Amino acid sequence: MLDFASVGCGYRIAHRCNPLERLKMHAHMLKSATGTFSRLYCLLIFLLALTASLGIGQAADSAGAALPRFLPAVPGSADVARPGALRFLTADDFPPFNFVDATGRLTGYNVELARAICARLSIPCTVQARPFPLLIQSLQENTGDAIIAGMADTPGLRTFVLYTEPYLRLPARFVMRKGQAFEATPEGLRGAAVAVPKGTRYESFLKDFFPDVKRLATNDLDGALALVRAGTARAVFGGALPASFWLAGPQGRDCCAFVGGAYTETAYFGKGMTIAVAKNNPALKRALDETLRGLEADGVLKDLYIKFFPVSLY
Repeated sequence: MLDFASVGCGYRIAHRCNPLERLKMHAHMLKSATGTFSRLYCLLIFLLALTASLGIGQAADSAGAALPRFLPAVPGSADVARPGALRFLTADDFPPFNFVDATGRLTGYNVELARAICARLSIPCTVQARPFPLLIQSLQENTGDAIIAGMADTPGLRTFVLYTEPYLRLPARFVMRKGQAFEATPEGLRGAAVAVPKGTRYESFLKDFFPDVKRLATNDLDGALALVRAGTARAVFGGALPASFWLAGPQGRDCCAFVGGAYTETAYFGKGMTIAVAKNNPALKRALDETLRGLEADGVLKDLYIKFFPVSLY
């Protein structure tokens, strides 16, 4: 059995983690942004994702969202070998990316994307749910071909896997109370109180590019959002993904909204969501990259995004 304790925080084998702990462990894009989730917040995420998966309750700004291009354009079509079949590995407890719906069916953004990849390639496909800490082990034991579960891209994990191009970026955004006349720019927020989770990449970004704001460091994103709701802070800066669920829920729906553009600088916020394959399988990475480009060009990535996200991240 592989021991990933030295690979990085959040990737130790943990058979006895409860669902909340597993959610915190493998939601790498939320880890430094939100701190500790409340059970109510996790339930809200699940209910919103379930509603989206049934095709109801779509938020208007998500349906009309213009997504940025995720994959770099490549002149012409790459000549890549098509795999004979694909065995995707994922988790089942991180809505809206992967979860079990009310009918017992495994679904979510990542799961439906895996199925779309196999449909485009016209090959047999399976999507197997595994405990998140065991996904790389399953890949190493050849019980699966590709991990589509929000696997963090770290130097330690690159010892074992290759990553595709990103199929979804996870930007940072400003949140303000509705009706505010302030622009989310360094000039517009000069001297303003901006809440941000302390010790995170979001705080680092504010220090570097919004040096004249008054930073209000909080333990987590929930605390920062509470400050803007109360009017103590003029704005919040943090991860767009968790903020989007807060904005769609009872705490944020009537009071607040995203303001300004989305920040996607990879040096601060990473590449985004990718698929991981075994280190010794570069041919599969190339095939997946080319297939993802085709799905983006055909609008499939946008359709899936609209289906599963209640508020546009962009």
